[in-house]
Order: sequence, then structure tokens, then C-alpha cells
Amino acid sequence: MNCVNSVTEVKLPFLNSLLLAFTGWLVLTLIFCRPLTKGTRRFYYFGIPFLILGVLMFVPLGMGVPIILCWIIYLPYQILQFFSTRQERIFKNLLPLSVNTLALLLSLTLIFVTTAWANTTPELIKSLGGISPFYPATVHQQITRLSQRGPEVVTPLSDTLAANFERYEQVSAYPTARMAYCLREIGGPQAEATLQDIIEHRMKFKDSSSAKWEAAICCLYAECAGERAVPVLTDLLNQAERSQNHFQKQVALIALARTRDQAAIETVLNHVPFLQEDLQADLTSRWSAAMISLTLQALAEGQASQDLIQSPVYHRLMLGLRPELKSESGIVWNQKWDGDLDPESLKTHWSAILNRKD
Repeated sequence: MNCVNSVTEVKLPFLNSLLLAFTGWLVLTLIFCRPLTKGTRRFYYFGIPFLILGVLMFVPLGMGVPIILCWIIYLPYQILQFFSTRQERIFKNLLPLSVNTLALLLSLTLIFVTTAWANTTPELIKSLGGISPFYPATVHQQITRLSQRGPEVVTPLSDTLAANFERYEQVSAYPTARMAYCLREIGGPQAEATLQDIIEHRMKFKDSSSAKWEAAICCLYAECAGERAVPVLTDLLNQAERSQNHFQKQVALIALARTRDQAAIETVLNHVPFLQEDLQADLTSRWSAAMISLTLQALAEGQASQDLIQSPVYHRLMLGLRPELKSESGIVWNQKWDGDLDPESLKTHWSAILNRKD
């Protein structure tokens, strides 16, 4: 039984367990504790319809929270009632006391155990794949919690990615891109090596179902490795030109722009006509066109090297990756940007910016 959605489950990992405990309490009180008290009967009036709706998957978000909260308050109240009972009725109330005490202890134990379990690295990694992309704040909350653990989570992330690629012919885009984003946030040689391995050995650029995570990982690798990513991405570009794979060439150029390397920027500027042609093509998807537009806008309007990686190319991918980024130059990002570029003057412009950075 799952009466909560993935976002509520991430924020309140104990809720499903408490709902099961609540169900057990309803059954036990019905069997052993009759006649039912007025409070217990009220929980039946609200609890049973709620549980039925939960099984039918009609209960949205955290509708179970108020019921569970009231129940947790009600249990100690019932236990305290026992001590105010007249002496001759104590024995009669021992069974309800036992049921309520057991339910309360079990509930408190479940809260602590499930919360601790949900905060372990394997469970945090597992949760990345279950959150809807329509809740990017929750996605980034989990990514931040993982990234803050530093290099110690790089190996579990890398192993999970490798296991997914071995286990599934078509990996899910959500966990793949989000784990790669964690690696990008943490950085370091092992994180770079993992992303590079995915690009070199796991990407085919032939299946539309993989296109979004392939584009995301290429960009994340470029941001993570910087100029060290240029040879890999240049090789990707050369392969695309040999095989005439438009999408692969497009992704390689977008990723090269995010390396903030002068030679890579010049390569991208040399291919501006190709990108502009793809931008106008009828067969270019909206998310792909948005990535091209934002990349060209960053090249045309950027005044700092950070502008190249702060263009929100991940937003339109609908993978739940929507980092809160603000351009240092005050650029107002436009996913439909289609301005004119002068590649030669932009080469001089970016050469000055990148040399100043050095």
C-alpha cells in the first residue's frame, strides 16, 4: 500500500510505515478492544475511507499526515486515560492499554528507523530516480544532501551508474542524469573518469529515448572537467562529422562551449552556421532548440566565463534539473533566442575574457 507520492515519501520517509501501523491498530482494536471508545470510532470513520482511497491510488500528496498526526496524539491520551480509571475497571482496560502502548512504541520506533534508513547513501541515491521532474526543488534537495557528503559518495554513485548500464538495455533518464549531476557537483578525478567512461562507452546517440540524458551528461562532464574535457568532446565531434550524426554533433558543440576553454570556444564559433541551421530545422525538438538558443545567447551576450555554464540548458530537458543560477552579467536567458552572431569578433571577445581569467 502506498498512500503518498514520491515527493512526500522523500520528505516524510516514515509516513508509509506509520500508515501500516495505523492499519494494524485499527484491526487490533476492532478485534480485541470492543466496545470501541468514541475516539477510536472516529478514526474508523476517517481512517478506513482514507486507506481505501490510498489503495485505489486516489489519495494525493500527504493527505495521510493529519490523520497520522492526530492518531499519534490520541495514543498517549488514551494511555494516560488508563491511570485515571477507577481501580475496579483497571483490569478491563489492560488490553486497550497494551494495544495503544504497542502501537505508540512501534510508531516512534518506525519514525526513527525509517528516517535514519532514508538518510543512508544507498537510499538517497535510490530516491533520485523516484521523484517526478515536476518537483525540481525536491530533486535538488536530494542532490545537495548527497553532494555535501563529498568524495565518499563518488564510488557508490559510480557503482550504481555502472550497475544500471549493465542491468538495463535502456537506462532511465531521471536517475542517470541526476547521479551525473551529483558527480558534477562533487568533482574530482574519479567523478570525471566516471562521466568520461559513460560518454566514451555508453552513449550511442541513436535512440531518442536516451537523447536527453546523453545531452545532459555531456554538458555536466564539460562543466566538471573543464579544459580536460576538450579532447574527449572534440573526439565526439569528429565522430559525429564522420558518421553525419546531427544530434551528436550538436550536443558535442553545446558541451564544448561549457568547458570554458578558448580553443573549444573557437571550435563552437566556427560551427555557428551549423547550429543556427539546426535551430531553424523543422525536425529539431523543442528542448534541443532551447539548448542551442541558450548556448548561442551565452556566446553572444556573455561577459564572464561563468556565463557559459550558467545558461539554463537543463531546464527544457524535463529531468528535474533546474538549478537556481543567475548570470554574473545580468543576462536574461531566453530559450527562443535567435539573434545574430559575428563569430570572428566573438573569438576576440572570448579570448580577452578567458585570458583575463587566467
